[in-house]
Amino acid sequence: MIRSWFDRLANRGLALFVSAIVLTVVAVSLVNMAISRQELEEQARSQVATVAEMLAYELDRKLIERFGVLTEAASAVSMDAVSFRQFSGLIMERQRPVSHLFEHLFLFDPQGRVLESYPEVAELEGANLSGRAYFRDTIDQLTPQISEPFTSYIRELPTVVMTAPVFDHNGALVGVLSGSIVLTSNNFLSEISTTGIGNEGYITLASRSGLVLVQEGYLSGIQTVAPDNPADRAATEGFEGVTEGVSRDGEPAMVAVQQLNMAPWFVSATWPLDDAYAPANRLGENLAWIAIMVVLVMLPFSFFLFRRYLNPLRELADQIHARHLGIREQPVEEVGYQEIRELAEAFNRVMSDRTEVEARLRAEQQRGDSILGALQEGVVMTDTLGNIRYANLAAGTFLGRVDDLVGAHLFELVSFETGHEQWSAAHFLDSDEIHGMDGVLRNQRDQSLDVEITVLHVSRGEPDERLVFVIRDDSERRRQEQQLSWQATHDSLTGLLNRRAFSAELVKWLAQASTLEVPTVLMLIDLDHFKPVNDEGGHLLGDELLRKLADILRQAVRKTDAVARFGGDEFAILLPACGLDRGTGLAEQVRSDIEKLKLAQQGRQFGVTASIGLTDLSAGDSSPREALARADEGAYAAKARGRNQVVAVPSADA
Repeated sequence: MIRSWFDRLANRGLALFVSAIVLTVVAVSLVNMAISRQELEEQARSQVATVAEMLAYELDRKLIERFGVLTEAASAVSMDAVSFRQFSGLIMERQRPVSHLFEHLFLFDPQGRVLESYPEVAELEGANLSGRAYFRDTIDQLTPQISEPFTSYIRELPTVVMTAPVFDHNGALVGVLSGSIVLTSNNFLSEISTTGIGNEGYITLASRSGLVLVQEGYLSGIQTVAPDNPADRAATEGFEGVTEGVSRDGEPAMVAVQQLNMAPWFVSATWPLDDAYAPANRLGENLAWIAIMVVLVMLPFSFFLFRRYLNPLRELADQIHARHLGIREQPVEEVGYQEIRELAEAFNRVMSDRTEVEARLRAEQQRGDSILGALQEGVVMTDTLGNIRYANLAAGTFLGRVDDLVGAHLFELVSFETGHEQWSAAHFLDSDEIHGMDGVLRNQRDQSLDVEITVLHVSRGEPDERLVFVIRDDSERRRQEQQLSWQATHDSLTGLLNRRAFSAELVKWLAQASTLEVPTVLMLIDLDHFKPVNDEGGHLLGDELLRKLADILRQAVRKTDAVARFGGDEFAILLPACGLDRGTGLAEQVRSDIEKLKLAQQGRQFGVTASIGLTDLSAGDSSPREALARADEGAYAAKARGRNQVVAVPSADA
């Protein structure tokens, strides 16, 4: 009976059709599950790494911001110890604009007694906190510090304290400015409190000493890192990257660790594997149900269709084939059941209207080509191998060719780099849609173009999949960004470095002082009698004089030297590996050139002289403040000797 059933072509076709469907669904299901799990693992690793890196960067930025604000505030207070105590309230009042960055601000005297607090903490006024570790470290090292996390007794919340020493004009310690940060406050850890990974993933902030500071954005008190979690143990030892670990529930998890730069802390992003791979598991279940439903639905339906419609459809197919080849000129016969008649009628209508439809399609294509051709952005469409299927006129400018680009290989004409990585066709094919990625495009004309690229996937996963590249010239925006960066580090009047940029150079060369055979020299220049130039000649003349002085200083030094305007009539020069004797000679030349500079206005000659102090950077300098204080001492001595002098103050190691 079974053999007799398979004797019929329709039944054989039905059996083969259903078998093919079942095998295809099973094969596709297995392959998709394997690929999906692999892709999910890569995406999950990338996602947790990105989240950890983003949060660590943001925390570093906030710590740097607060550290910089506190350090600058301490640097701005330069008075003797008596004045520091007398005006402690005024000093604290001046810190109110930055108080939103801290939970509390405190002023200590050198003995650790609290002089002022803001917002006021009544129970701490006059208290002696000299026993606190952060205060002792600040006093011992005379440098800004960030404390170990501890539980504040004021609000019993995880807290850290930043401190910055305050010095008088002679570099002597007169007090300490500190600011406390509650780690769970929204203005500090808002990103951690609002960031999640999947449904069950969470973020942890902990210290390298093994203290859990924040978990899921909130923690009532400081706890210790779980000893049975290998990822946390590795993080406390300095590990950074993605590894396997366990969640707080003891389940296997993927853990990304990112160490902070500003504090011995780390951010870990934990994503349980069950949650990370949930889409792949659901996909397997869904595909299994789809396979069952396909078999149950298609078996009787296919049997019915094969039995009823096979013969009429074959006849219709023969007529259509003959009509298409031109063998049959008359329309196909509209016979059989309604669906077949409708198909035959539709085919006859399509054949009769084909010329008109083709004409309309050509017109629409020409219209689309005209629109794309008028765009300034380059538009290129390629297949999955990188072969160009379409390119507008603007694309030729970017690709370096004006002839027909269709058929050429895009990545043989150009290369695209972002950061230090060169992207190939496989990179774009495997990535999600890209919107506004910055990079450098190099073409066969050896042109390097700053561009912004957008990539869209068309019919992704289909045999006719296409990639659409939209290339935009991004050079003007990047030029503006470079200009803004220059303005942030230079004085707008003279074009010299500003105080912040010069301080960064000073810190860099101070760190290298122990490795240089010839010491680096710091020179401070204080103009004499500049106020009469402004008062009698006007501010425009004063500005012109400052610009001329800047030209003199630039011409007097090497390209590797740093020249800055500290503000007003104060200038500074940093001479790496110069030596104090040579630096003194250069200072004398600068003093002489400044003395010779004269500007004429309304029959009068205006000019200034310079009192110059200089010193060498020593490995014994614990901070830039010491070197600046010695150079400043030399400038004051030059003024005391009658101005227009050069005074060198050697370091203790000279």
